Amino acid sequence: MNPWEGAFAAYLRLDKGLSETTIASYLSDLRLLSAEAKAEPAQFTPAFVRDQLGKWRTDGLRSTSIQRKLSSVRAYFAFLRASGQSATDPTKDLEVANPKRRLPKTINAEGIQALLASPDPLTDEGLRDKAILELLYASGLRASELAGVKRGDLNLDEGWLKVFGKGSKERRVPVGEQALDWIRRYARDAYPRLNLGFACETLFVGGSGAAPRPLNRQEIWRIVKDHAKKAGLPAAISPHALRHSFATHLLEGGMGLRSVQTLLGHADISTTEIYTHVEERRLLEAHRKFHPRK
Repeated sequence: MNPWEGAFAAYLRLDKGLSETTIASYLSDLRLLSAEAKAEPAQFTPAFVRDQLGKWRTDGLRSTSIQRKLSSVRAYFAFLRASGQSATDPTKDLEVANPKRRLPKTINAEGIQALLASPDPLTDEGLRDKAILELLYASGLRASELAGVKRGDLNLDEGWLKVFGKGSKERRVPVGEQALDWIRRYARDAYPRLNLGFACETLFVGGSGAAPRPLNRQEIWRIVKDHAKKAGLPAAISPHALRHSFATHLLEGGMGLRSVQTLLGHADISTTEIYTHVEERRLLEAHRKFHPRK
């Protein structure tokens, strides 16, 4: 580890509450830039960063990747200022166009029904998969959040779930009655056999009954994709598509953007504003329906 890495990583983890994945990405970006500059990050100059920006563009790097690299540098210089070191951010006067945000892929009501009907609830794994799909759609969880759900995080009587999102931020989300019913059935009938002796704390487990282990994010993605294929849905269907469908269907039903932001665990409303087109369409339809002059 380079001398500057430990304190910076601790700052990102403890002060900013960033995930380990984000921290690793920032450190990787800065290592590569440091090797290019033949200097520690604190010595980066505006001219060096400008040259790198030109190189990234010439190499055809996507705007999202460029933004991430610049964010790494900004975060490091924010750390230097927070730790009492006088440091001017070399990215301060750079003008970089924000990447165009793609509209999320969503699944229509018929597709959702086909996906949720795909697992065979007469088998232990099928009942588990059914509970997973129902919960993903009912609560809009990320795959990583669902992988981390423990038995004690779910309140079956009151119908809510404690979730730890990005940066280990805790939120509580409601769970629909149908999803709760399938989770109860999974917990009663399949979970004791899949998780012998309740060796795993997590709610969703893989492996054999004698050697249970928590399902990881990649396995949850595979479960969703396998059932999407069985249901005749496009190959692009993923847990994130279920999350986007959850948000879109709530907005189409009349829920406000701020409430959806809270349910999704977005720290900033600007992240949720990718769904603004749904609200705009709903308002346009309402205007056409209720305004006296059509």
